[in-house]
Amino acid sequence: MLLVDDEAPLLRLLENFLTRNGYDTEAYNNPVEALARFEADPAAFTLVVADVTMPALSGVEMVRRLSDLSADVRILLLSGFPFSTDRLPEPIRRRVGFLQKPFVPNMLLEAVQELERRTSLYQRTSDSAC
Repeated sequence: MLLVDDEAPLLRLLENFLTRNGYDTEAYNNPVEALARFEADPAAFTLVVADVTMPALSGVEMVRRLSDLSADVRILLLSGFPFSTDRLPEPIRRRVGFLQKPFVPNMLLEAVQELERRTSLYQRTSDSAC
């Protein structure tokens, strides 16, 4: 999992929590560096958790770029401000979730699991339609 948030204390807290819960996590507080890491090996990440509001590269722009690089990546956006995935194009929207800050760590775990479940259900439905 690629974890991106410009708030370093929150980033470390989330990284530790996700790692303790079995997720192999790479954390970045710089979205440009995180995107460069993803570009180097998109297949290394099936899930990206990113803040919506970051300097240099917004979470929404990151979603677009990640989606251009990988049609399979799931993305969970985090924000202290209201956000709707309806702002995203339909093919991308299916693979994007949102979690409102502030949240307790278990809420993050539930949001990640829900996104994984929802996207795998969609994938199975799409496969059976072929």
